[in-house]
Amino acid sequence: MESPIHGIWFVVVTILAAFMLAITPIDGVMAWARPDWPLLICAYWLLALSDRFGIVSCWVIGLMQDILQSAVLGQNAFALVVIAYIFQVSYQRLRMFGVQRQAALLALLELFRILVDQWAQNINGVTETHWLIFLPVVTTSLTWLVLRPVLQRMQYVFGVD
Repeated sequence: MESPIHGIWFVVVTILAAFMLAITPIDGVMAWARPDWPLLICAYWLLALSDRFGIVSCWVIGLMQDILQSAVLGQNAFALVVIAYIFQVSYQRLRMFGVQRQAALLALLELFRILVDQWAQNINGVTETHWLIFLPVVTTSLTWLVLRPVLQRMQYVFGVD
């Protein structure tokens, strides 16, 4: 009989890797174009392990992302919880989507996350924005096209089910 936490270490490693990629210093325009790694990892595990990875997991990841990025406490947590709710409500349909449709959905969800981020910053008095804040919408969806098949293969190799 397999342990119910079989393969949980791989999920934790991917989340830690997402945090490391999210806070790695990058210069120039590439800093604006950084994909939203925690969102990508949460989206993958919400689709792959919908019975064990859900809203509470995304809330904790969002709070950790707020702390790591020195953001307003709760802004990323709120965005990830709403995104997790969308995935939880319609995960069976989303699993049937092709990778391109999923990438398009992730682009819309990343746009939502950026708008929540801007809203939280405007409440705190930071009103200066630049059009480059929308670059992660493109890079996140393009990264999904590569990341999803890679994680799917690694999930199979490490026996995460």
